[in-house]
Amino acid sequence: MGAIKLTKIGNSKGLTIPKDILEKAGFSLGDALELHLHNGRLIVFKKPPHHSEMTFEGTQDSEDIEWADADLDEWSK
Repeated sequence: MGAIKLTKIGNSKGLTIPKDILEKAGFSLGDALELHLHNGRLIVFKKPPHHSEMTFEGTQDSEDIEWADADLDEWSK
């Protein structure tokens, strides 16, 4: 991997990440990313989706679906 330089973007600094590295990391234009600093190294993660955006299609069995669809008011009586 080659070296990259920081550039000035308004009052901030930015860097350009080569396309092949972005593809290997699975990053796409518009992705929300998280930055972490660990032992002097900058680590970039794709931000996981909010729990309300997660889907679990195909991973639930009939008992899971029954629990998820249960009328909870029935249990509080």
